[in-house]
Amino acid sequence: MNTDQKMTIKIGNFGTLQIGHLSKMGKVSQVVEMGNQHRERKELASLSLDTLLKRQDFWEFVVSRNAQILSKINSADSADLKSEPIQSDYSMILDNKDLAGQIKYNELMKQFPNLIKSKRGRNGGTWAELYILLKIASMLDKDLEVRIYKVFIEDKILLWRDLGGDFFKELNKLIDTLSDTKEKNNTGNYVSMATKVRTKLKILDTKGYNQKEHDSFVQENRAEWLKTLSFAISIGWIKTFEELTNSLEKLEVIGK
Repeated sequence: MNTDQKMTIKIGNFGTLQIGHLSKMGKVSQVVEMGNQHRERKELASLSLDTLLKRQDFWEFVVSRNAQILSKINSADSADLKSEPIQSDYSMILDNKDLAGQIKYNELMKQFPNLIKSKRGRNGGTWAELYILLKIASMLDKDLEVRIYKVFIEDKILLWRDLGGDFFKELNKLIDTLSDTKEKNNTGNYVSMATKVRTKLKILDTKGYNQKEHDSFVQENRAEWLKTLSFAISIGWIKTFEELTNSLEKLEVIGK
């Protein structure tokens, strides 16, 4: 799916994080809140976002991440990325310090809108790319950092979300080829299948897959089920819409 839909993802028992499934830009305030709540449980002082954004090591990380992205874009041969170390230029950080030596982070943020930015209005606040969110989590609380790594890297929640979206579009195309749906307007059947999947995953209290506190269990099952059903249609095991819905009911939940 091309639209950068916002997902609300459950980060263990820490709380939730809103993040775009394509841009991977997440809401910084939610990471800060989760980190500080855990710090309080450990009887540690809270750290404000202002404090974190004034740290030089944070901006060195942002500069390095940006250099990595530019290297990937500019490199014609991916092998070069393995042989040539990334050279990050931190001079702009030094250029954006005030007379007291404090980092003027509002000015630096203007240089990296693809990595961290603040905006007003709907979905306002400070948003940062996943790598930057992980850096912020690491400065707040190591337990939170580890949990975010698990959700996004080990459990691959955004990957499963994208695969599920692709498989859903493919299934809709295949529904149009079934013997009892061919040459018909199948919008209702698409909606019916989406609802049945949500019923099995117990997420009927949401209008879609992005307004629920998701975990990888939801996204992986959705993707695998849709992939399996699409395959069954493509090789002729499923020939009618009724057979399709019956087959969905027979699929078992994986994980947990």
